[in-house]
Amino acid sequence: LVVVRRMSGQSQIAVIILTIALGFVLRFAAGLIWGHEPVSLQSPIAGRDIRFGGLVLGLDEIAVIAVTVLMTVVLWLYFNRTKLGVAMQASSQNQLAAYYMGIPVKRVQSLVWALAGMVAAVAGILFASKGAIDPSVGLLGIKAFAAAVIGGFGSLPGALLGGLIVGLIEPFASRYIAAGYSQIMPYLLLFLILVFRPHGILAQVHRKKV
Repeated sequence: LVVVRRMSGQSQIAVIILTIALGFVLRFAAGLIWGHEPVSLQSPIAGRDIRFGGLVLGLDEIAVIAVTVLMTVVLWLYFNRTKLGVAMQASSQNQLAAYYMGIPVKRVQSLVWALAGMVAAVAGILFASKGAIDPSVGLLGIKAFAAAVIGGFGSLPGALLGGLIVGLIEPFASRYIAAGYSQIMPYLLLFLILVFRPHGILAQVHRKKV
């Protein structure tokens, strides 16, 4: 209400940069209040494995994959099959046009932030169930942004694909590249995608009717 709503009408990139900056401020504030020491979350599935022949998978890993796929499907259906979901997409793509079509843009944006908060809470719980967390964990959001751009900004399947690519490229790079350099590989891929395919792998390019 105080900061982000003042960006109403601005480009998506401007809002993203603002929220990234706010993230740094909030992480610093969280560290001041609750400290920077890692805290673990007790989980009934932590440390338990399932074996498929020679393949060993942790229950926490399976939970992350299953919940991610389920949330992707549910959100995709919500955004493409419900009137409110379509209104959210319209408000994201062109706020002025959405307003002229009778969509309460500010109210819809508030619902989008509420939905984003719920999704982030689920993601945070899943991540915390895999080990210790601290305020700096929020820096993963920058990699998530890279994954969203690589997969296709505004595309839920694209974000899932981008997350898989980023999740695979770093460990594979660390196997063949000197330590430290592997961490920049996702951002190098992001740079190449922005140069050669700015809309992402699963781009959603919409035609405008005049």
